[in-house]
Amino acid sequence: MAEFATPNDISSTLTESETVDAAAKIAAVSQWITDKKPDLAEGHPQAKYVVVDVVRAALANKKYAGHTQYSRTVGGVTRSGTLVDPGGSMVITDFHKQLLGISLAIMPQYHFGDC
Repeated sequence: MAEFATPNDISSTLTESETVDAAAKIAAVSQWITDKKPDLAEGHPQAKYVVVDVVRAALANKKYAGHTQYSRTVGGVTRSGTLVDPGGSMVITDFHKQLLGISLAIMPQYHFGDC
């Protein structure tokens, strides 16, 4: 299976455990892409962009696992937000699919058995 990125593409400052987690996420996203578009070359630039974008977002939100909102107060300043991707899960958006040339419409599939 072609992996379209490496943990170093995600960040050069990952800890050992983050590197292991990033490698697993890279393998999962790369496999998803390969399943959907088996003809993509290993160095495909859009595939690399999608893998890096999805994995970075998943790693960035990992610290909020189990939460959909957060707030932080320092002195008199409060920052808060709602997470689109709670829990560090990997989300492949319609934009990512368009970059890869994957149809957004579901195509009908038929199976007539052993005719």
